[in-house]
Amino acid sequence: MTLHDLVQWPVLPDRAVQVALRLGYRLMRHWWRRFPPHHHRGAGILVRDGERVLIVRHSYRPGYGLPGGRVQPGEAPREAAMRELVEECAIAAPAEALRYLGEVNRTHIYEYRPPHRPRIRIDNREVIEALFLSPAEAIGRNRYLRPFMELVG
Repeated sequence: MTLHDLVQWPVLPDRAVQVALRLGYRLMRHWWRRFPPHHHRGAGILVRDGERVLIVRHSYRPGYGLPGGRVQPGEAPREAAMRELVEECAIAAPAEALRYLGEVNRTHIYEYRPPHRPRIRIDNREVIEALFLSPAEAIGRNRYLRPFMELVG
């Protein structure tokens, strides 16, 4: 048995990035507690497949959430939602296909209903799982998704 047989080479770099993201996220949470960001805004996107919604699990925090993230300075929330969807799930949504649903916890939420179930590709670094669930199942995975799922209506 060689070293090559023992080590899964593609997984090792992914795991290293996951650990770095987890540590960075913990440091940022401590920073945010001490110095709350006053202008921090987020953008999230509810990708719909019929009655199901796409949720993702990030490597650096527990539980499931929506694809999305921070709105960068000078970036519109719609652009941020589109960028995050591509970064996290490799889904390109045209701007005109996004419907604004509202704001929850300083996060602008958009809905995207693609014509067919999109092919999802995750990087196994930032995002380690992505699945379509009913809104009730999504809330069962993370109760903090309830206000987002209520926007689905």
